[in-house]
Amino acid sequence: MAREDDETVYCNIQMPLASGKQLLQLVTELRESGSHPNLDTVFTRMQFELTMTIDIVEHPPTWGAGEPTER
Repeated sequence: MAREDDETVYCNIQMPLASGKQLLQLVTELRESGSHPNLDTVFTRMQFELTMTIDIVEHPPTWGAGEPTER
């Protein structure tokens, strides 16, 4: 449970791959512009999350994709 003085905001958004790529480009441009220095850490985290999930969609992991074993 969150503390009463915790002002952390969470945002979990799902979108199609094309929208994710477009959002990543926008966030990258905003971060590189330096026009919002107080959001640099947020932009960095967004870039990481978007890059990671885009990679997973484009290159699904192969672990667990084998034939099921008989019991």
